[in-house]
Amino acid sequence: MLRTALRSVDRQTARDQIGAVIVSENAGNCASADVCAEFPTLPITYVLRDPLLGALEHGVALFSEARSLPNRHVAILHDDDWWGINHLSTGLNELEKHSDALVYWSASFLVYGESSWYLQCWNETCWIAKGFPPVTEVAKLNRREAALACVGSGPAHYSTVIAHKDALCESFLEVAKTGNLFDNDRLLFLEFAKRGPILVNFVPEVFIRQHPAQDQRLFSPPNSNQQIAAATRAVLEFCKTEGVDVISEFERLYNECPVIPYRRHMTGTFDERVIDELVRQRAMPLLRLRTPKKTFKWVVRQLCPPLGWEAARRLFRFVLPDTPNKNGFFDEVDC
Repeated sequence: MLRTALRSVDRQTARDQIGAVIVSENAGNCASADVCAEFPTLPITYVLRDPLLGALEHGVALFSEARSLPNRHVAILHDDDWWGINHLSTGLNELEKHSDALVYWSASFLVYGESSWYLQCWNETCWIAKGFPPVTEVAKLNRREAALACVGSGPAHYSTVIAHKDALCESFLEVAKTGNLFDNDRLLFLEFAKRGPILVNFVPEVFIRQHPAQDQRLFSPPNSNQQIAAATRAVLEFCKTEGVDVISEFERLYNECPVIPYRRHMTGTFDERVIDELVRQRAMPLLRLRTPKKTFKWVVRQLCPPLGWEAARRLFRFVLPDTPNKNGFFDEVDC
């Protein structure tokens, strides 16, 4: 997978602007060194982490080292993802045009591999939060818009980031303090927003490889749900600080959406695990759009006496305490 990533770096139209490529090996072996040797024209610096670092500690070390590089900007690429050929060129040009912006993110395609068709285009939440601008433009999000973009799910992927090296290091240091391993991309987006406007390209320029089996091994449902809930509370607190009423803002966006058939899909951009915490915090917008579950719940409640409903609720939560999506069916708040 690293080979594909480095090949995409080598094919960039802004290849002449690449001052250094740091390949940071944190897997306990030197296998990546042989792959790096296949690209002698790239200015690669290979770093073997010994002893191994935790995921957040690894990011802190890597981004701190990047501050010493001569170039002003740093781009992130996970070794299992790859860039389209114009990613660096577009990002650097936009950052040059908008001197007040410290970071550029782009939309991305989710894929299973190099021969996979596109599973999904990742970036809808930024498009919604910005007020449905033309998808051909690069948008500039302010603090309030960035906060809204983070409410329902992660707004963009790490591998799409091109940022001022100092802002990246300082922002990630704040994220690392949270200890959130699973849902820190939303937190990084917010940290950048605190420092200035965020540029977002709605045209996908990066390919993100999906690892469903690997992700399940790394994060058990209880741990991931707890960290998603923590990140969601941080997003809501940021919204509160910025004076953003999440429910009313999404109602406004729903009414302003120029594509009428798309309006009902807006809640589809919310991660189910995020919805659980939003419901608990009474901050879930557009609840009326989730009618199928609400209607089914109403029918079941008519057929089930109150004592039976309460007994079923307690039994389900006792037997499957870590299944919030299903447990949410028994909540008093329709979701």
